[in-house]
Amino acid sequence: MPGSEWPLWSDKEIDALTLGYVNEIIACKEGYSAFAAVAFAHFLAGKVGLTPDNYPVFFRLIESGNRWVIDALCLDRDPAKFFGSIQPNSFMIRECFRMLQGWKPGEIYPKSLVIIYGLVTHCYEVPEEGYRLYPLTVTDVNNLGKHLDKSKDQMEPLNRAVLSTLDRISSLIEPQKPPPAREIADVALQANNIRGKFLDMTKRMNEAIPDILLVRGDYTANEVRPNVVAIEG
Repeated sequence: MPGSEWPLWSDKEIDALTLGYVNEIIACKEGYSAFAAVAFAHFLAGKVGLTPDNYPVFFRLIESGNRWVIDALCLDRDPAKFFGSIQPNSFMIRECFRMLQGWKPGEIYPKSLVIIYGLVTHCYEVPEEGYRLYPLTVTDVNNLGKHLDKSKDQMEPLNRAVLSTLDRISSLIEPQKPPPAREIADVALQANNIRGKFLDMTKRMNEAIPDILLVRGDYTANEVRPNVVAIEG
């Protein structure tokens, strides 16, 4: 039969093929994919908008850490309030701490981190409610605090975002409230400990956080700049 040598593609197979290319774009491993990811970010931020039905895609783009992608997502929005229109849930917070754990201090574009810390701070605005949504561990708090940069002022945007989040978590213990469970107290005390070591110029961060977590990277060293594609017409 003429043409029988050609494969018959199902919609599912075509969708899987397309998704594979989209995931490659989002990964931003080289200039062409970074260029496409920036365009995709502009499409999502400018045309579609952030909604409760699509925020996981925004998470994927933020996780790329590509500065041009992040800037395209944020446009003129305050990164600390990026997810402010979405009701926080356990998936969102779990994703935040997964990323914070995977990134070394300094190896990710700071605005990406400000977005993440803004969401965590919002989640723990009422600390007890945040803890019920996502029960923090001391390890989580260490991975949160390791992104402080003591070489910079406390009002530097990233430092301010981290300190604000630590302050929220440390208020899980308050004098006027009944003592919390031991694991909650440990989390609150560690948040306060990290904050105190940063603010005290006579102290070092490794007095609160293990050295292995404080090994710094440099996000500018491995940046993937989008290829500039000339469009004729």
